[in-house]
Amino acid sequence: MNATTDGPPDAVSEGAVADVENWVMLEEHEASQQEKMFEEAHRRATERIKAYEECIITVLKGHLAAEQALNYLLTAGKRRKRGRKFAGKMYVARGLFVEEMTKELWKLLEVGNDLRNSIAHGDKQGTIDNRIIELRKAFIDANTPEQKKHIEAMSEPQMITMAFSQCSSHITVAADRIERAS
Repeated sequence: MNATTDGPPDAVSEGAVADVENWVMLEEHEASQQEKMFEEAHRRATERIKAYEECIITVLKGHLAAEQALNYLLTAGKRRKRGRKFAGKMYVARGLFVEEMTKELWKLLEVGNDLRNSIAHGDKQGTIDNRIIELRKAFIDANTPEQKKHIEAMSEPQMITMAFSQCSSHITVAADRIERAS
């Protein structure tokens, strides 16, 4: 038998495998109970990591959009933004007393910033979970009672995205108005 033509695909020279019939195929063994437990634990951990990564990315994107909107508002209002952190920008922007931002929307933005800070500074998962609950509550408070059921039904990433988006859009409308007036 010629190993290069009749043998396994990885046989490269004659004599590498004398006879295909002498091959010993390893049979797959049935996983032990411990191996099954490790496999399930690995699957659950992977799902948790994926969900956590999605939360982190969603918060950071939303926070960045809100900060860009704040920068636009501060520029339109002829206020200094350089050298200020997010909370400082919010403080100065609040001083512009824009009608588009209610106290509930400012609170929502503040809670969103707290969530972002908890993630960025590596707070415990329980703290982050509590911040997400606070964000949902602040988001509900910033909306009408009719919208409450829709907000409660949103997934965490949807709710986080919409909360930051609502603040960003109101800030942007205020900046546009100020810019057009000047």
